[in-house]
Amino acid sequence: MPAAALSPDAAPTFLAVGDVMVDVVCSAAPVPSERLHADVTVRAGGTALNAAIAAAAAGATATLVGRVGTDAAADLVSSELEARGVAATLARDASLATGAAVAFATGGVVAMRGANARLSVDDVPVTLDADALFVSGFALFQDGSAAAAQAAIDRFRGRWLGIDVASPRLAAVAREAHFAPPAGVTTVLFATADEARELADAEPEQAARTLAQRFTVACVKLGAEGAIAASGDAVVRARSDLVEAASPFGAGDAFAGTLLAALAGGISLEPALEQACAAGARAAADEPS
Repeated sequence: MPAAALSPDAAPTFLAVGDVMVDVVCSAAPVPSERLHADVTVRAGGTALNAAIAAAAAGATATLVGRVGTDAAADLVSSELEARGVAATLARDASLATGAAVAFATGGVVAMRGANARLSVDDVPVTLDADALFVSGFALFQDGSAAAAQAAIDRFRGRWLGIDVASPRLAAVAREAHFAPPAGVTTVLFATADEARELADAEPEQAARTLAQRFTVACVKLGAEGAIAASGDAVVRARSDLVEAASPFGAGDAFAGTLLAALAGGISLEPALEQACAAGARAAADEPS
């Protein structure tokens, strides 16, 4: 059984910094010269946003820091965050649209960074005082937003810092990055199996062990197979209870936000991993949190 959600007395404060998107999720992929019928869902998304929503669903007091346009998509994002109980500090960009992604349930994503590419140091609060900070690799490892993401890390005044690599392409950048978190911060790295292979030249379990030499906790997401996490010499595993996925898009973000919130709330690694796998499975099955 997954661990219970955090009690109100133990609810941590959770900040997420990074990409804010509008996602268009299609149940079928295009076929050249064919007009297909599909279920299409339009929703707020982005790794940082999804993580913040998941943390709030797990019982944390969550806030999102990011950059959006002045368009209808930004209004959709704001409405979704309010409905999910996530506070937002969103800079408005008059010249760039809110980021957008088109994802296919069968696999594959086409994305436009939009205003995310202009997330600036000035958009980040001078002091980030919270129990946990989640930073998306889309912000940290790409030009335009990297300085803002690094500023968030430097300004963080809390214990738990989570970094999600975000994509295999960015894993190559992350591998060469010099990472120096503030003193006293407990670090958690999130990577998929492909990202972990790129980072550590090893299969998931060994990759987690290797990456745990650089981070306090290294977590490798395995999709429908669950996850592996390493901390020191210890390795823990959790299985997913996913029966059928409507779309895996965003499930890893829900996993990461839930795990970081659980750890920040005092839950130990193994039950936190189980809780995160359950949250990821719900997101993949498109079930409400």
